[in-house]
Amino acid sequence: MKNRFAEQLSLALDRHKESTQQQVADGTHISPGQLSRLKNGSRNTDPQIRKSLANIINDFWLNYSGARENFGVLSFQNDRQLQGDMFSALMKQKKEQRQRERIEVDFEEAITVKPRDRTPAQQLVIERYPREYAEEISAEITDLAKKAEYAGIPMDKLQEVIDKVNQENG
Repeated sequence: MKNRFAEQLSLALDRHKESTQQQVADGTHISPGQLSRLKNGSRNTDPQIRKSLANIINDFWLNYSGARENFGVLSFQNDRQLQGDMFSALMKQKKEQRQRERIEVDFEEAITVKPRDRTPAQQLVIERYPREYAEEISAEITDLAKKAEYAGIPMDKLQEVIDKVNQENG
């Protein structure tokens, strides 16, 4: 069974045919057989291999998938039926955003209550909100990437913009 990183690796290798699998394997100091097992999902990757593969292949979606694996960055679009259907994905993202905005209001109200006076429901909202907020950030990144892809903006150009923002803001 393929994991998400293996799926993205397979797609990235298909998108970047200018690099052979041998070149990718050589650049990451792994054997072609090991690369094939990583691509098929029959072998797990460690953070260093994911980083090396992302650097050699230089594919936005592979980089994002590696970030999910390495740093717990959440993925927005896991629903395979929505992949490729930008309008449906956008509508789903907007619906989830509205739900998170409602949770944010509840969170802000709950944190104004002294901890000893909070209801169980308020405590649950406080515990749930950080994940919801992180998912919103991930949804915005995915939304940006999908719109850029749809507009024909190359992912390497989008990656340059993201890298610049990261350098400027830390």
